[in-house]
Amino acid sequence: MIPEHTTTLGVGDAVGVQSSKWFVAFVGHNTEKSCRDRLQQLGYECYVASQEEIHEWKNGRKKKVERVVISTLLFIRVTEKQRREVVNLPFIKYFLTDKARPVNAFGRHPLAVIPDSQMQQLRFMLFNAEDSVTFVSEHLRLGDHIRVARGSLKGLEGNVVRYKDGASYLVAQIESLGYAMVKIAIEDVEIKQ
Repeated sequence: MIPEHTTTLGVGDAVGVQSSKWFVAFVGHNTEKSCRDRLQQLGYECYVASQEEIHEWKNGRKKKVERVVISTLLFIRVTEKQRREVVNLPFIKYFLTDKARPVNAFGRHPLAVIPDSQMQQLRFMLFNAEDSVTFVSEHLRLGDHIRVARGSLKGLEGNVVRYKDGASYLVAQIESLGYAMVKIAIEDVEIKQ
């Protein structure tokens, strides 16, 4: 099995020609869409994780807006040579590194590369979700012990479980009786150490 962070040549790829990969660039706050537009004008393939929503004002007026889900990040599909050109653009701050991988000979972590399959899943979710999608950088797993950090259940502790309907729930065990469980938004919880 080939690790996801490696790139292999496929049928039709020329030997010695670098393939394009999805890199993650940091841009200024609230500039994600304008940076995307500028890069697209320069001929680069890029993507802002966003979702179209209908916003309604107090006066009843409605408007379709593009809400950025992951702020200050822009996904860019380029070769390494193109990435070296893009990083010098004034509106690109820097590229995300993969701190989970070992440092190179220069003492630096390699750049993060997002596999095509994960980009496809993200785009599919954002385009097709009926509810607002939120992005949480916490890595919660089934069984993690968590504490509710905000909302009406603030302070409640329990474990993450998945129930018959496939949704994630916070479960509090009641000894000898069973479990009390409530569907809870993942952004309202924190992992208890």
